[in-house]
Amino acid sequence: MQLLKGRINRATYWIIVGVAIAAALISGVVFKRPMPAAQVVLLIAAVPRLHDLGRSGWWAGGFFIAETALIFGGGFVLSPQPYQSALGVAVLLLAGLLACLGALPGKAADNRFGPPPPKGLSFKPALAGPKAEA
Repeated sequence: MQLLKGRINRATYWIIVGVAIAAALISGVVFKRPMPAAQVVLLIAAVPRLHDLGRSGWWAGGFFIAETALIFGGGFVLSPQPYQSALGVAVLLLAGLLACLGALPGKAADNRFGPPPPKGLSFKPALAGPKAEA
């Protein structure tokens, strides 16, 4: 999947995050429930951003799996009050991680995930090798 390869810069990342959060908020207000697809979009945006920092995209996958386990399994293990507290901590942790991904500058040189992304908005990830030309 080409979306999960290559690198994206901070500007592109923040646009994607902003649209995903706005869609989730609008969905919550209009339909009275958050849009789960927004979390998948955040995961997809985090992977090439992690690549820009020289990190594996599995870091985002690990957090996504842990959060999903908490959401679906925590209600069976924890009583309601600690479960709500754990969900609150998870949301704050997610917000902090999203902010860190958007604040840290990417590597200026090529790394194992490809060349640096172009400056400004670019929704085409910078890929390594001959496919980058296509």
